[in-house]
Amino acid sequence: MEVGLPFLGVGPVSRNVLDAALTAAYRWNTKIMLIPSRSQMDAPEYGTGYTGWTTEQFAKYVRARDPRHLALLCRDHGGPWQHPDEGLLPDEKAVMASCAASFDTDIAAGFDILHIDTSAEPTGEARFPAALGRLTELYAHCSATAEATGRPLRFEIGFEVQGTDVNDPGVFEAQLDEVCGEITSQGLPLPSFVVAQTGTKVQELSNRGAFSRPASRERVTQQITAVAKICRARNLKLKAHNCDYLTPSDVAALTAAGVDAVNVAPEFGTYETRILLRLLNEIQLPKLADQFLSLSYESGKWSKWMAPDTMATDYERAVIAGHYVFGSPEFHDIRAQLERRLARRSAVPLEELLQSEIALLIERYLLAGTSSWRPAPQSHLVAR
Repeated sequence: MEVGLPFLGVGPVSRNVLDAALTAAYRWNTKIMLIPSRSQMDAPEYGTGYTGWTTEQFAKYVRARDPRHLALLCRDHGGPWQHPDEGLLPDEKAVMASCAASFDTDIAAGFDILHIDTSAEPTGEARFPAALGRLTELYAHCSATAEATGRPLRFEIGFEVQGTDVNDPGVFEAQLDEVCGEITSQGLPLPSFVVAQTGTKVQELSNRGAFSRPASRERVTQQITAVAKICRARNLKLKAHNCDYLTPSDVAALTAAGVDAVNVAPEFGTYETRILLRLLNEIQLPKLADQFLSLSYESGKWSKWMAPDTMATDYERAVIAGHYVFGSPEFHDIRAQLERRLARRSAVPLEELLQSEIALLIERYLLAGTSSWRPAPQSHLVAR
């Protein structure tokens, strides 16, 4: 099995989350994965995404602040119909060309791992034969591009939409063998990570997968262990997605069951939003807090995270969508007013306050995944 790969993937949903992730990695002297989705950042022809970065800008920003290369740049959910605008393209050929071009930009920017996710179709989830064909086509394309440009590259593969339950081990094994057979038949290396269903699913402001339910925990854990053994028998690592809002004991239980790596993203954005709202109220700027909540709610970006039987309040919906509007001119004005008021009361800048709290949450996931970390000397902290 390939060794030396990080345990935690952090979604860079904002610059503060990204900087906090680097701080945590340097504080604990460990590697970390940064896992931007295509809605967060992409090639210039597809727009910058809600973070305001292009792929190249993101890569340059990280590399300038990561002299020891502790951060791996990892595309999350690259693949057909994974960009919001690909549903407007005329046919599958155009969509495949679009996502292949996006991957080419990732490779040129020096990304370390590409997650090829072919689970999506305009009408819902792709059937396995279609997902398999698209996955192997893109895998071959990216391998050839990386080889031609002399870029080292590893892969993560996924061919199912994330659900609330866990894979049936028998079905998973048969499908994984078919995928690996197609990859090796083309003389290509196997992926580093395989994404499976692990009963982890983010909905609203909690994890509502079967792994988090006491009634199904034992069954799910047994199935995860079986899926992990299937991966390890093929020298592959098992990655769990949607691991937000899990407790440290939950994360430890996943690793004990055989999960090699986890992804966490929206929780860091909602955490930053909550800190901002707390600060706005603490320094008596309730009107600005209301403006932020209205801006966030009216964006509608909370809709994808709603449970089918949702009872979420408008406030909760606004918290869910807060990080999606951080790049808007309206929020920039709110933040500037908060910074000015905060400067009168504290010598600590707003960004430093935000990043220090977010780093502690990121470290909670890092430390839950292993007990072997030791803090790095202060001289090893991330460059600024």
